[in-house]
Amino acid sequence: MNNAPRAAMLLACVLSLPLAWAAPLPNQPSALQRCPASDDGADQRRAADKPSVRAPRIFGALGKERHAALKKALAAGDNPNACHGGVTPLIMTASRGDVDAIHMLHQAGAVLDAPQSAHGGTALHAALASGQWSAARALLDRGADTRQRDDDGNTALHHLANSAHHADVRGQATLADMMLKLGAVIDQPGVHAATPLMLSIEGGNLELSAFLVDQGADPALRNARGENALAIARRRALPAMVAMLERCIGQRPPRCANISTPPRYSTK
Repeated sequence: MNNAPRAAMLLACVLSLPLAWAAPLPNQPSALQRCPASDDGADQRRAADKPSVRAPRIFGALGKERHAALKKALAAGDNPNACHGGVTPLIMTASRGDVDAIHMLHQAGAVLDAPQSAHGGTALHAALASGQWSAARALLDRGADTRQRDDDGNTALHHLANSAHHADVRGQATLADMMLKLGAVIDQPGVHAATPLMLSIEGGNLELSAFLVDQGADPALRNARGENALAIARRRALPAMVAMLERCIGQRPPRCANISTPPRYSTK
């Protein structure tokens, strides 16, 4: 028996039916590029210490004394890329310097550079701004992006240079060295066209400023106010900084800042 006509008729019927496309998957928290701003305007530290009833459960498991709870939450399938108060668990953990929790979250699928905070910041930015050098190193070792810019245009190197935590200047210079090796742009302009060198000078950080100059930072660049590095140092009344910069502007010899690390990075 010839079934060709019957098959042709069946195919025609099928093709005449309206196609019912599968509904798109809902946006998953892990797919977000940015956390929404907090509804009540609470900052990330208050949101961390006093999570509201609306906070995903994982936020209540954050803290150096809560690793067992965090491990349990992650094992139960809690999303490591959830958002609350404009931040992620990884951003919050990085700002507190909890290296063990960073490892746990990353192993469970936390994305290093997304979702960003409500202000476009990353976990690396949060660690650097808080002076948590060990957390920053852990993130860099795992591949955090040194070129990511926040809403103000600042990169990780800006956050390092702008940090008020100067107790471990050697650790700070080591982090700067790591970031430059990983592709950070040494003269990237940020907010008000300030470079990392300018921010370091504003903060009176002679050691980091000298390191950046030796690695190729350009002291002649100007910010939005028209100031170069030397003008900033003079305005801030920093004689040692002025002396260091006066030796370097226009000369660019090796180790012009009188430190032992050889120059390796260009301003391009």
